Amino acid sequence: MKRSIFYHKLTVNGVDELDFLWNSLTGFIDECEYETTYYRVDSSDLPDPALISFKCYGTVDFWWLIMLFNKIENPFTELEEGKLLEIPSKLDVYNFQKKYRVRRT
Repeated sequence: MKRSIFYHKLTVNGVDELDFLWNSLTGFIDECEYETTYYRVDSSDLPDPALISFKCYGTVDFWWLIMLFNKIENPFTELEEGKLLEIPSKLDVYNFQKKYRVRRT
């Protein structure tokens, strides 16, 4: 799941662009229905936050959503060993994508 699918697509002067001032990602946290799980950051996760997504979901695609959910803007400076992350349910992730998908990539 790419983040770009949650932005409006615009054509400006004949060029297709994404409107980064509009997105539906901010509503994700408020719309979660299922119970979240927790994950404690290991030293092996620090070089690449996608490893956390792989360990929790079986895919590297959702690392940015885990960071968004935990209000982490820069995982390379804000993640530290032992930090407890709240992991949204995979069902919530898919339901949100289905509801707010703006454009397909």
